[in-house]
Amino acid sequence: MALWCKPCPSVQNWNETFLGLGFALVEANNIAAHKHEVLHGVWATMPATATLALSLLLDVPFTMGAHAYDLFRKGGDWLLTEKFKHTSMIRTSSMSSASRLFELGLTNQKVKVIRRGLSHWPVRKSFELSAPKTLKLVSVGRLVEKKGYFYLLRILYSLAERKNCKFQMQIVGMGPLYKALLHEISRYGLEEKVVLVGSKTEEQTRELFLQADVKLFSGIIASNGDRDGIPNVIPEAMSAGCLILASHHAGASEAFIDGVSGFSLDPKDSNQWVQVLEEFAENPFSYEKIRKKARLQARERFDVRNTASFMMKNFNLINLGERRTSISQHNCSGL
Repeated sequence: MALWCKPCPSVQNWNETFLGLGFALVEANNIAAHKHEVLHGVWATMPATATLALSLLLDVPFTMGAHAYDLFRKGGDWLLTEKFKHTSMIRTSSMSSASRLFELGLTNQKVKVIRRGLSHWPVRKSFELSAPKTLKLVSVGRLVEKKGYFYLLRILYSLAERKNCKFQMQIVGMGPLYKALLHEISRYGLEEKVVLVGSKTEEQTRELFLQADVKLFSGIIASNGDRDGIPNVIPEAMSAGCLILASHHAGASEAFIDGVSGFSLDPKDSNQWVQVLEEFAENPFSYEKIRKKARLQARERFDVRNTASFMMKNFNLINLGERRTSISQHNCSGL
């Protein structure tokens, strides 16, 4: 009955919902044979739909993740209310998303803010500029509206207009805005300064962070409500010693302390970004302390050993008596 209480937000969410339900029906007997004591859906869309259905079919408790995409895009997942009613715990990775959960009537008893974790700690050999008198800039993310790339190009155009700050920008990622961004790069006359390099592997991206001086993230709240919590690429760039300039929208700047280990800026105000970049280009060593602090805070806040330990502690707090807690994703993360 829950499916008919409100309209489905989108065709994509309709597909996600019924794929999750189908997975539960097909795999219920196989999962029951493992005798798991708790099931976990890593996202609030397909995986949590599957674990909700499995929980009801098998009488096994379930927990779930809920992140920005699940909660904000077109009002959130179709079955969110039903999932929140039955789940034992909701893991989210940013206070921005947690605030949304609290607005929906949930409390700290169910909502747990547990950051995503990093397991690679690159070593930056030098904090000098990667190229003499030229800033090497990088931005990483899908080419979609919520990443704010059109605002980023305005910032770069303003920086290029100043003439006294040379830079090279690499934008890593693919998506539906590729052609539109190419057009904007041409319109701004930035062809020699800005390159859309397409998709890269995790290893290649980590190497780009080590080669770059500055990581820029210009995320916004998209017209359909979608936004980022804390994009993984921000703590990854922090761990590589990049200077972090990030949008103040949603949860991106939760990764660092503004003015201490990075800068939280308005992507619609190009002057804020240009001022920091010009000062950094003129005297990069004055920002070395901020970059080193970012590396330290990435370790403190995003070490996967700590985040996994915190996750397990919360699983063990679920009221399962003396029974052993196990986590079963059973390929739901790939749905």
